[in-house]
Amino acid sequence: MIVLYRIDNRLIHAQVLEAWMPVIQANVVVVANEEMRKDELRRQIATAALAGHAQVYFLSPVEAPAQLEDLSVNPDSKILVIFGSPQDLLAFIRCGGEKPRQINVGGMHYAITKISLGRYRTFSDVDRKALLELHKMGIVLDARATPTDEPVDLLPMLK
Repeated sequence: MIVLYRIDNRLIHAQVLEAWMPVIQANVVVVANEEMRKDELRRQIATAALAGHAQVYFLSPVEAPAQLEDLSVNPDSKILVIFGSPQDLLAFIRCGGEKPRQINVGGMHYAITKISLGRYRTFSDVDRKALLELHKMGIVLDARATPTDEPVDLLPMLK
């Protein structure tokens, strides 16, 4: 069972490990991001960070739907799916991935090509358009960094 879908450009980091994992009690983490899938060093670091907490899979957004289908067969699986960007989630859905009812929009941090729209929320025009497309699909955009944060309505910021 998938317990949380999250967009976070840092993917696996302390906020995920210390704030989200204890609350959602995930025992499987699927990182659906092509760059992470190809980066051996980052995969090793993330695998070490999750050791003893959860199994981790590094997949492209295109590969993730089939793997998630296989992982979901186990009734004991509590799966956290992390995407590096809204575009990763769109690719996942377009390749047959289950359309989530809600997506947690966590950290989308500053880069020179992005515009800051508040704490931990910086978006390129491509990010903004992808998030609007996800919203038009009926997906609730739950914007917060940790489970104890108050959700922020992203929609006014994206228009």
